[in-house]
Amino acid sequence: MSTDAASRRTGYLLVLGSSLFWSTNGLTSRLVFDSGAIAPRQFAAVRIYGAALLLAPLVIRARPVLSRREWRNVALFGVFGVSLPQWLYFEAIARIPVPIALVIVYTAPVLLTAYERIVHRHRLSGVVYAAITVAVIGVILAVTGGKGGAGALAFVGVLLAVATTFAYAGQILVASVQPAQLHPMVRTGLGMAAGCLFWIVISPIWQLPFGNASTAIDLGPRIGATLPLWVLALYVVVCGTALPYALLVAGSPRIGAGASSVTGMVEPVAASVLAWVLLNQVLEPIQIVGIVIGLFGVTVAEVWRTRHLSRNAPTLAVSVGT
Repeated sequence: MSTDAASRRTGYLLVLGSSLFWSTNGLTSRLVFDSGAIAPRQFAAVRIYGAALLLAPLVIRARPVLSRREWRNVALFGVFGVSLPQWLYFEAIARIPVPIALVIVYTAPVLLTAYERIVHRHRLSGVVYAAITVAVIGVILAVTGGKGGAGALAFVGVLLAVATTFAYAGQILVASVQPAQLHPMVRTGLGMAAGCLFWIVISPIWQLPFGNASTAIDLGPRIGATLPLWVLALYVVVCGTALPYALLVAGSPRIGAGASSVTGMVEPVAASVLAWVLLNQVLEPIQIVGIVIGLFGVTVAEVWRTRHLSRNAPTLAVSVGT
């Protein structure tokens, strides 16, 4: 096998690993929320605080020297690129099934494609218009195809998932103007640190329910075991945040932006399987069909976006991964 082929294979494995780790976030977080031991807002704060602490050595070692404009962009990313999307996503999955929330959230690239068309006047091919139409139809089927239709889902949860989609689209835009001279992991660490300033106001560290850290979280009837809250929180910080970002940053340059986007679509599929197996979040056949065709449409639109727009691989490290 040639060196280039081996590098691409390694790249695919790294990006796939990042998607699989991200797919466990919704499952882990929903188990925590169902216990009532911590609110979604507080758990989002824990995730950002923990990730910032974990990535702090990289930031300190880099000693970034930035202009006032670059620091402003870092601050914007901390709020709109990191904190707000995570908060909204956690609030959404606390109310509606994880697979439904994810198929809605993963339409963010479609919003970016529409943004490029409207704002930057990039021409879209008929294939892209068809892909966007398919994605929208898929989401509609996923949301309305369950027993009782859309009315069976918490309206607030669906609304929060839609808001999360716009937040993740904004994340990609804000991420594209981060200091390019810094390593992607350093940029991510700076964003997490800036996010901490946001959470100090919204959910201060001293107001977090540390007294519930040892609360036993039920892992579901299929596993028949419990773990303390602090273990699951640590998992989300390390394996659900820092590690997948690192894997994506390492793998994406090896295979390119388009291939990374397509490989990243494994996340909602894997999350759906995990939610079915462990959370017993059973979907109707029409919902499964909706998720599949929705993700197909998003994939086509995203491949077009990454091939025809001036997005680089490091930007993907802070895109839709949840």
